[in-house]
Amino acid sequence: MLTVLVNAVSVPPRPAGAGRYAIELLRALSDTEGVRVLAAGPPWLRAYGIPLALEAPAAGAPARTAWELSALPWRVRKMEYDVYHGTHFTVPPGLGRPTVATVHDLTFYLLPRRYDAVHRWYYRVLAESAARADRIIVPSRSVAEAFAERFPLTTGRIRVVPEAPSAVFRPASDEEVAEALARHGVEPPYLLCVGTGEPNKRAVDAVRALPLLLEQGLDCRLALAGNPGRLTLPLAREAERLGVGGRVRFLGYVTDDDLRALYTGAVALVFPSLVEGFGLPPLEAMACGTPVISTDAPAMNEVLRGAAIFVPRRNPTAIAEAAARLLREPSWREEWAGRARDHAAAFSWQRTAAETAAVYREVAGR
Repeated sequence: MLTVLVNAVSVPPRPAGAGRYAIELLRALSDTEGVRVLAAGPPWLRAYGIPLALEAPAAGAPARTAWELSALPWRVRKMEYDVYHGTHFTVPPGLGRPTVATVHDLTFYLLPRRYDAVHRWYYRVLAESAARADRIIVPSRSVAEAFAERFPLTTGRIRVVPEAPSAVFRPASDEEVAEALARHGVEPPYLLCVGTGEPNKRAVDAVRALPLLLEQGLDCRLALAGNPGRLTLPLAREAERLGVGGRVRFLGYVTDDDLRALYTGAVALVFPSLVEGFGLPPLEAMACGTPVISTDAPAMNEVLRGAAIFVPRRNPTAIAEAAARLLREPSWREEWAGRARDHAAAFSWQRTAAETAAVYREVAGR
């Protein structure tokens, strides 16, 4: 039996992206043969059915990182475990055990102007921490290449392990969709955009595509889901400037059940991101049988090839053209919905956990 200390301290109270990865991985590892998990994380992880061997303080990112790098090594020094895994970059010094780190993306290097100086420094500290690990897990070849370019000495230690949509994401019933739309004030037909508060998501391109659809006489709305951020107000102002403010709904953070219904009811998920490490929302939408309009960026092309409608980055016109055809041609939409469902079925957290466990065994020499 291989005992692994899994550091999930970075999971926020409202998880998305990297937080969802840590939760789903911990759940799947608990059912993986030959692996025993000791989880370190904030108290709210227990709400996801994850027992904690070490409870971390409920704190913001700077305080949390300071705790991980300084207090955590002392707190675990008497614990019996074989491998340490930092699910969000961090590898504290002085553990004296084989170490694994997950690097989700390098957006802060690739799009530095979209982060303030403090955040650029913070993420680069994390990346340098991950570079110390004996093995580095990344979700795509795109991230592997970007990390190896920044840290050439890590090339032989990088392993690609794809992520997956949570099992909760599956087609919702008509009743579930209707209830969720009524709860959030969304009227069909609508396009859905997820993760709108982050700079690299380019939700503004989805907003700018909407009036182009209206000019063609197509009735459509846009729902923007995700934690509010510094871009929420600029996006609202842009919608008002374009005359579509009444057709754009800012939903904020939504529960998984509501998100599943929103995916299912949407004409398509629009994912206009500039850079991704993997891109979970498109696979979540596909698992719900929803077509995806995605930018043709490296990681998305790698993960979604053959199952998404690709458009160039920063191109609202191309988004509008794809959405218009989905609205006008139900049979074309159903074709893409079928491709989406089949593609998403190839990904699972059981597979992710099994491949992650193989990395643990490799680094432990088992």
